[in-house]
Amino acid sequence: MQMQPPPPGTFVDREELIQHVGDFAVSQGYVVTIKQSKRERVVVLGCDRGGVYRNRKKADEETSAERKRRKRSGSRLTNCPFEAVGKKDDGLWVLTIKNGTHNHEPLKDITEHPSARRFSESEIVLIKEMTEAGLKPRQILKRLRQSNPELLSTPKHVYNVKAKLRQGNMTGRLLCKYFIIKHSFSFFLSFFPYYNPFHSALNILNVCNLSL
Repeated sequence: MQMQPPPPGTFVDREELIQHVGDFAVSQGYVVTIKQSKRERVVVLGCDRGGVYRNRKKADEETSAERKRRKRSGSRLTNCPFEAVGKKDDGLWVLTIKNGTHNHEPLKDITEHPSARRFSESEIVLIKEMTEAGLKPRQILKRLRQSNPELLSTPKHVYNVKAKLRQGNMTGRLLCKYFIIKHSFSFFLSFFPYYNPFHSALNILNVCNLSL
């Protein structure tokens, strides 16, 4: 299948233009990212496989994790030439396609793109909140998309997060954020019954990687 560029058009604001391009790209099997932006004047969108990997470290200075990350990133980047430009003109945003071609195959399953599997910390906190309120993964996903329309995750990814939460695989910082949001700092102290309040506060600050 040949991937098509989004149809040019005029939009009421920058966000509507970006969403139009992003939604159309997903339907064609590719993902766009913002390459350049001057918020009140122009935005340049490109394929997320554009560019080439630039390693600023010498080979003998890389850790094994950095080496693996470089290989993964390098294999994805193809210097794809696709480019779309949005410009503000007389109060409206006008979309033009500078280069509508791609030099790679479309994604077979867009939901398996790296951006689709990633939830922000605040979204994970909301998933935990909504799970405790009895919402099902599809309902959770629907509500998350109300604040993040570009979210490509599926109910399966929500299930995976719920499983990690049940197993206690939350980072100390995320756990702290959840308890502070849900219960307030004073209630959070009650989760450390074997310490006096002063030591409890120090414990929480250490868990959250904060400083007095």
